[in-house]
Amino acid sequence: MSEVAVRQPPPGFVETPRPPLAGPEKLVGRVEQVVIDRPFAQVVAAVDATPLSARHPAASGLPGVADTLALNPQGFGPVGGRHLVFLTDGTTVIEEVIENTRTDAAWRFRYQVWGYTTPAARPLRYGLGDFHYVAEGDRTRLAWTYSFELKGDRFPGFLGAGLGGALLKLAFLDGPYARWMRAGLAAIKAAAET
Repeated sequence: MSEVAVRQPPPGFVETPRPPLAGPEKLVGRVEQVVIDRPFAQVVAAVDATPLSARHPAASGLPGVADTLALNPQGFGPVGGRHLVFLTDGTTVIEEVIENTRTDAAWRFRYQVWGYTTPAARPLRYGLGDFHYVAEGDRTRLAWTYSFELKGDRFPGFLGAGLGGALLKLAFLDGPYARWMRAGLAAIKAAAET
């Protein structure tokens, strides 16, 4: 019987506080949706049982999730739960749950992402993810919204939320990131429908 190695933070890792959330006027985002041909309860059970690495594969030149490491005792699930995410390209991010509300017909799961170690994310102050699952009879609709706040001292953020955000949307959110989000939704759909 072999032992599984427990992930450790990378050398030099410093856990930083969660950045304060900006108002919606400072965020640039994208929404992708999918309809899952399974009842809501079955979808929720499948998501709970499927590791994050299987729900978020690498796609469109962007890394997927390789593994996670809880950074506080409650783990990633309850509000305030935080983990370090190891990406398939060797970089990391920190995520914290900011909302996790479930009823018999809807589930909203919001989380904030920051502490990017990839050079490509230098212009980003943080990301804000929002999964919203809603029962539609024997099917479930999943809308995933992902938004970013840009740093004001880097391109394109120094151009302001309007122009800088439009450039980020054009060059990244509506291209590679949209395809990456769709790959994640397809993975969630496949896990729930199998």
